[in-house]
Amino acid sequence: MIRGALVSVLTLVFTILAIAGVYSGHMRYSLKPEQIADGVYVFWGQQEPLTWENGGNIANTGFIVGNNSVLVLDTGPTQLYAEEMIAAIRTVTNLPIRHAIVTHHHPDHAFGIQSFKKNNTNVYMHPDSRSLLAKEGPILLGFLETLIGTNWITGTKIDRPTHLIRTERSIDVGGRIIKILPFANGHTPGDLVVYDQETRTLFAGDLVFHGRAATVPHANISIWLHHLDVLIELGWDTLVPGHGPIVTDQIPFEELRSYLYFLEQTATESVARGDTLAETLQTEIPAPFNQLATVKAEFQRSITSLFRKLEAEDFEASLPVY
Repeated sequence: MIRGALVSVLTLVFTILAIAGVYSGHMRYSLKPEQIADGVYVFWGQQEPLTWENGGNIANTGFIVGNNSVLVLDTGPTQLYAEEMIAAIRTVTNLPIRHAIVTHHHPDHAFGIQSFKKNNTNVYMHPDSRSLLAKEGPILLGFLETLIGTNWITGTKIDRPTHLIRTERSIDVGGRIIKILPFANGHTPGDLVVYDQETRTLFAGDLVFHGRAATVPHANISIWLHHLDVLIELGWDTLVPGHGPIVTDQIPFEELRSYLYFLEQTATESVARGDTLAETLQTEIPAPFNQLATVKAEFQRSITSLFRKLEAEDFEASLPVY
């Protein structure tokens, strides 16, 4: 019996050591760009929560190749991701990577900045997103480490952009004009979207989620819904969402709009009734929203965030004015 127990313990130890070895010495994202239009490439993120298995690779990133340079869309969740992204771009072109647009400050989009700066790349963000990255970045990095593990984030540091974009700007990558469009106070206080005029391709960042539950910790849903109307009118043929598969029509917009309405309505009505947060979190997620990727976890997080904001607003409104 003792011998059998010892064998079991040793087996468990060796298994743990084997897993540790795999995830400390051989961490790889194995990024492979997919061409979706002439000179336009995407690295597709997984429709999953942040886990140690995926290393935070849950958001779509990409790049656009001009005649004399490359423009990158988002820098990924870690230093390792950004380095692999640069290496993958090099399998397509040797042109300099002169520009990187960070659509907003969330970890899965913005934590690879340092690697691109070391590559002498100009990194652009909205100023309000830059401020949030500086303020919340260290906390979010700790949160990311908890979810995906220390080995994935080795060497990752919160860095700052080299350029800020508050108004519309055009970047020429060599016979190809890329428009950078700011959207304030929707999904986050400062989002950027990227439009390639040549192929009519729009990278929308997290202003558009497709097939995945939207996240709202920094969102103003009413303004976000207005931003969706503006995005529809931009004249694109192909849209790359921040999360999910490619978009070629307005149906994903309607699905996202309906889900955002559902979140806002659920939180608003619960607070108005005097429900507790615990009661509100028991709300059954109706079809078709219950089919969205990561919806259970994101619904809990979104409702908690919205509920607390509404409670704080009600409390402030109840204070006497002198």
